[in-house]
Amino acid sequence: MTILILHGIEGYAGIHWQQWLHDELIRIGHKVIMPNLPAPNRPDRKTWLKTVLEIIQDTDTNNLIIVGHSLGVTTALDLIEKISIKALISISGFAYDWGAGLNSYFMKEKDIDFKKVNKNLKQAFVIYGDNDPYVPQEVLKYLADNLKANPEIIKNGGHLNTDSGYKTFPRLLEIIKKEIQKIA
Repeated sequence: MTILILHGIEGYAGIHWQQWLHDELIRIGHKVIMPNLPAPNRPDRKTWLKTVLEIIQDTDTNNLIIVGHSLGVTTALDLIEKISIKALISISGFAYDWGAGLNSYFMKEKDIDFKKVNKNLKQAFVIYGDNDPYVPQEVLKYLADNLKANPEIIKNGGHLNTDSGYKTFPRLLEIIKKEIQKIA
């Protein structure tokens, strides 16, 4: 199984719980791809997608699990419009522009085609905090609704990042392990 971990805006490979997750998955024998996406402070949507497509070009995407955080989930959705994957795990992810100054330019560029995404996605998990300071609850719920996923809402989870106390994320590792077991 290959797990692709995508950071969000102003992020980098290994930020928050991501290095911990990477190390745990490697330890139990899985391939993990955790790239630094270009220009993270002002990312270009097409460039992020192109970068991820290049990184996974030799990967069996039918055995690919993508774990995205925040804006990394939008890039994952752009990718899933084009290829089939095993599972997407959205952590504080979103799929439309709600006018946030930090990423509105990125989100306005195109709408997610959920018909394509749902056709290409075998399983979706949506996890977010009930008090995310950056992404409104209705925006987080919209993603779950459109992926036909029952969201896992974490009390006082914030943006599920280091600022919210998420240097590790055992629940996320548990979800991935269960998904891997389904095909073992």
